[in-house]
Amino acid sequence: LDSELALYAVLFLVLILSGIGLPIPEEATLLFGGYLAYLEFIDFWPVVYVSIFGIVFADSFGYFLGRFWGEGIRRFFLGRRRGPNEVIEKAKKYFDRHGEKVVIFSRPFLGVRMAVPILAGHFRMNFLKFLVYDILAAIPWSFFLVSLSYYLGSGLGLITEVKEIKHTIFLFLGIAIIVYAAKKFKKKN
Repeated sequence: LDSELALYAVLFLVLILSGIGLPIPEEATLLFGGYLAYLEFIDFWPVVYVSIFGIVFADSFGYFLGRFWGEGIRRFFLGRRRGPNEVIEKAKKYFDRHGEKVVIFSRPFLGVRMAVPILAGHFRMNFLKFLVYDILAAIPWSFFLVSLSYYLGSGLGLITEVKEIKHTIFLFLGIAIIVYAAKKFKKKN
């Protein structure tokens, strides 16, 4: 935590790794970066810029992965099975008509967000067009999540306090489920 540059580099690398398949949600990294800025380990604006650059870099990697090895990936995972390949063909038609919207509006959806750059490359979407729409999606996404944790930073400390009362919460939830199930059972019989 002594080196700001090291923290920016770690955020950047984690965003790249999550963009190419590491099971760390991009949201968690962006929120963590904003929280580190709130704690004044790093600065707010550089976190936003590093986040945008990391997201776009990872998505560009995914694009070129789909562009050059998309057909091989498709054959490896789907083989010659007819059903999934028909879905891919329908997706191609949809992507040809609405590719820009897909790139922009897929950002909040975890599983879809990772597949879209690969599909964009595989379906031969123009790279500059993809890049522009990816940047247009990454800017508000990064700014929103980093800002959220930066401005609500003091509220994130409540997470540790919730751990202490979670047993009470689970007890009330359990009682509510039992009461609901008993009412349904009584009504049915």
